Amino acid sequence: MTSSSAPFAAIPRPWPDAAGPVQEELGLPRLDQVTALHWALALQAQNIPHKVRPGWPGYKIQVPPGRLEEATTELRAFARENPSAVEIADLRKPEFTWGELPGVLWSLSIVTVFLTLTGAENTIGALFVDWHHRGGGDTGLMAAGQWWRAFTSLTLHADIAHLVGNVVLGGSFLLLLARQVGLGTAWFLAVYSAGVANMAKLAVFSAGYRFLGSSTAVFAALGALAGVRLVRLGRQLLLKKALPFAAGVMILAFLGVGTEEEARKIDLAGHFMGFGAGFVFGALYALLDRVMDGHGRRLSPWLGLAAAALMLGAWAFALLAA
Repeated sequence: MTSSSAPFAAIPRPWPDAAGPVQEELGLPRLDQVTALHWALALQAQNIPHKVRPGWPGYKIQVPPGRLEEATTELRAFARENPSAVEIADLRKPEFTWGELPGVLWSLSIVTVFLTLTGAENTIGALFVDWHHRGGGDTGLMAAGQWWRAFTSLTLHADIAHLVGNVVLGGSFLLLLARQVGLGTAWFLAVYSAGVANMAKLAVFSAGYRFLGSSTAVFAALGALAGVRLVRLGRQLLLKKALPFAAGVMILAFLGVGTEEEARKIDLAGHFMGFGAGFVFGALYALLDRVMDGHGRRLSPWLGLAAAALMLGAWAFALLAA
């Protein structure tokens, strides 16, 4: 009996989980893989042996029994000093829900109807409206004071192909952004950032440069998504932090290509401006959300109304201008 039980006695016991107590203190229902890897970096920095293992309902970070108390203390301090690493669990939740989808589809349908109407000349009462003439982007007229063209030009399009492409691609980016910040905030970041990007064209292009299309807003939404995620992920050394930038650069490169060299330069410049402006304002929103202890979504309905008021106000100026 003694000799037969010896092999079983030699089997080492699994290391205890150092993340469990910290996870319970933070109220995390499960430790996802991304958060576990962040916490493991903290242990690695202190030369504490550890193993990241999948478990149920989440991941575990196992350490030698003799280092358990030290590891738990280090993880507790790391979570307290780096709240962005803990917030990654909250970042993952909206990625797997479709709560914002109905709102995105509903708002996109309204925008699509308006985009379709502005694709041709119309008569509003006794007023004949050439939408492109009244709302198209023109750096010369914008420099003369017609600021609203930076926003009204976002609702115009050259043809049905551009309309469909921008609605489909823009809707995808808007949904991803809305999951992070709320639908109203997503619309505001896309519209306001795109308008600022169009205003920036005054410093790049000479007077008389004309433009239209919502692609600037499409890439503003993508840039805002990148800015929000970068701020929330903080300084952690993960490949996932760079993915929004890689995706943005790749899409910019592909969609900036046209049939003529000049068209390629113009499209690419507009896309980069929208992406850059969106990134800046997305990052600023994420910082504001951090100051508000993660309650930035409370601003979403108001920012959504601000985006609608901004666009309606711009078109009011455009239609009433002599």
